[in-house]
Amino acid sequence: MNKNKYYPVLDLIKCIAAVMVVTLHAFPSGSTTEGAGIDSSSLTMMLGQSFIHALLRIAVPLFFVISSFLLFKRIEQDPENKWRHIGKFCLRILFLYAFWYILGLPLVIEDIVDMGTTGNTDGIIKYVVITLWKGSPHGFWYLVTLVLSVLITGAIKSKKSLIVVTVISSLMYLYGCLNSAYFGLFTLSEDPVSKAFYTIGDFLQLNICPLQGLLYVVLGKIFASYGPFKIKGNPIIIPFAYFLMAGEIFLTLNLKIFVYPDAFLSLPIFVFFFMNQMLLIDSQNEKFIKVMKKLRKVGSFLYLFHFQFFFYTYWICDSIGHNIFREKYYLIIIPFIVCLFAAYGLQTLCEFLSKYKALRFLKYSY
Repeated sequence: MNKNKYYPVLDLIKCIAAVMVVTLHAFPSGSTTEGAGIDSSSLTMMLGQSFIHALLRIAVPLFFVISSFLLFKRIEQDPENKWRHIGKFCLRILFLYAFWYILGLPLVIEDIVDMGTTGNTDGIIKYVVITLWKGSPHGFWYLVTLVLSVLITGAIKSKKSLIVVTVISSLMYLYGCLNSAYFGLFTLSEDPVSKAFYTIGDFLQLNICPLQGLLYVVLGKIFASYGPFKIKGNPIIIPFAYFLMAGEIFLTLNLKIFVYPDAFLSLPIFVFFFMNQMLLIDSQNEKFIKVMKKLRKVGSFLYLFHFQFFFYTYWICDSIGHNIFREKYYLIIIPFIVCLFAAYGLQTLCEFLSKYKALRFLKYSY
C-alpha cells in the first residue's frame, strides 16, 4: 500500500458522519429511546428506533477510526518523530476543544447560577471540573477521549503490546456496553455486585473515559500498520453486520435493558468491515479530491458547531416557553437545514478571516 496515498473517500465519510450526528442530536422522530425497565412503545416504534440508531450510531466510531488511521499513517512514514506527530495532533485537538468550550460557557454559567440559587453550592466545583473533563454540556467528550486514546495507543511499541492494548480496550468497551445498551442488566437488580458495578461506574464518569473511543483508535492504528485487509466477501458482510446491529438494539429494547446505544457489541464489527472496505477504494479523480478537501474542513466544523447551534436554538425556544421543533418533529427539518447552511457559511468565513494575523485563532474552529 502506498504510504503517501491520499484517501478522499475518508473525507467524504467524515462529512456524512457529521451530518448523521447532527441528525441524531436534532432529535428526529423515532430517535428517542425508553429507559431500562420502562415499558417500550409499539413494535413498529422499536423497529424504527433499532434501524435508526444502527445507522446513526456508527458516525462517532468512524470519526475515531479515521482520525487514528490518518495520524498513525503519518507516523508510519516518519517513525523517528512519532511523539512529535502525536504531540502536534493532541495540541491541535486541545486548541479546538478550548475554542468551542469558550463559546459554550454561557450555558455552563447558567447551570452554575441555577445550582447556586438552589443552594447546591457543594456541587458547583465538581460540576465545573466535570464539564472541563467532559467537554462542557455540548458533547465535546469526543475530543477529550480522542486525545487520551491517542496517547495510550501511541505507547504501543510492538505486536505484543498491540495485542495487549487491543485486549484491554476490548474489555473497556465491553464495560461501556454494560453501561449503555445493556445498562438494565444491573440496574434491574439490587444485589451488592450490581451496586458496586455502578458505584465504580459513577466514579469513573464512564461517558468521558476512553472506554468506547480507545478500541476504535486502536483499530485505526491496526489499519495504518497492517491494513486494509483483503477479506473475501467483505462487501457482503457489511449489510449483514448492519442488520446484526439493528437486531441487537431491537433485542435489548424488548428485554427492557436498553438505555443508550452509545456502545453495543456488534458496532465494532460493522465499523471494522465498513472501514476496511472504504480503505480499499482507490479514487484519485482530481475533481473529487478537490471537493473532498473542502468537505474535510466543513465536516469537522459542522460536527463541533451543531452542538452550539441546537443547544442555543432549543434554549431560546424553551426560554420563551414554546419549543415548536420538539412538539412537532416534522418541523425539525427547519433548524436542521439552517444548521447545515450556517455551518458551511461560518466555516468558510473563519477560514477566510484566519488568513489575517489578528484573527489566526479562528483556524482552531475547524
